[in-house]
Amino acid sequence: MKTSIRVSAHGGIVVRKAALAAKGVTEASVFSAMEADQPEEASDDLLSFGPSFGEEAMNEFVRRLQGLGLEYVDDFFCIHTDIPEWCSLRAELA
Repeated sequence: MKTSIRVSAHGGIVVRKAALAAKGVTEASVFSAMEADQPEEASDDLLSFGPSFGEEAMNEFVRRLQGLGLEYVDDFFCIHTDIPEWCSLRAELA
């Protein structure tokens, strides 16, 4: 069982699967909103998408996810930071 997932530091978006179930949002509708056939990485609890190419693209994905009824921070969040190539970010439920 995978508990943590890689997250892009350059416009990465992480979605909680429990939030999808609670709000009746399908993974397929999230994939469509994110213009992806599948997430960049997934665990039993989280989906990771990205990188988003630029702040405008990331903001559009946020609007789309909110349009599905998801709430920013409670149900999904974005990461955009500067890190070196030799470093990677991971996310897991607390």
